[in-house]
Amino acid sequence: MKRLALGVALFAVTLVLAYHLGPTIYHLSNDRAALEAFLDAAGIWAPLGFILLVASQVILAPIPSFLTGIAGGFIFGILPGFLLNLAGMLLGAMVAFSMVRIGGKPLVDRFLGPRYGHWLARINGRRGALVIGAIFLVPFLPDDAICWLAALTPIRARLFAALVVVGRTPAILVASLTGAGVIDLPWYGWAVVAVLSLIGAGLAWWKKDLIEQWCGRWLDVLGAN
Repeated sequence: MKRLALGVALFAVTLVLAYHLGPTIYHLSNDRAALEAFLDAAGIWAPLGFILLVASQVILAPIPSFLTGIAGGFIFGILPGFLLNLAGMLLGAMVAFSMVRIGGKPLVDRFLGPRYGHWLARINGRRGALVIGAIFLVPFLPDDAICWLAALTPIRARLFAALVVVGRTPAILVASLTGAGVIDLPWYGWAVVAVLSLIGAGLAWWKKDLIEQWCGRWLDVLGAN
């Protein structure tokens, strides 16, 4: 009973924070000028503010983090931007993981609902850690939700943290390099990338169920071997 009460309390706090901070986090994450102004106002606390912003994306406002990764590389440079992004991702993942370890399944049920039950079944097998790592690497899969679900499996916190770092490093590195200008294209190159990205995002949304089913079958094979 105490565990259930604690889970409900944690969910209520998370819901209140999401209601009040979610729109601001979304705005900062998708508007580089607003993010720069926010970090300028933070002064010497800018790196900490950036880490907390990235962490809050995982916990409160699950949105694509690639734009924030680009902004981190642009504002802080390649290595600092990469490390700050990675630190924020790891912090957010571990906070979500720890909340569920304390609050239990009722917290997950109230925050995610029943639609992720099949993902829990996939990561709870004998090769669950391998499946979790693959989910962090493959685009279009619910990696933020996995941060909550993984806490319901026997995986150790240290192993989960290692999977977060390894799985999210490639995307964060590419975003940081892009923001710092190392990956640089002429304007028409970026136009092509933007168009292809929009087409890809549209197809991914249109066929999201098919993509999820295909990835799910692949993960089932991976977890069974």
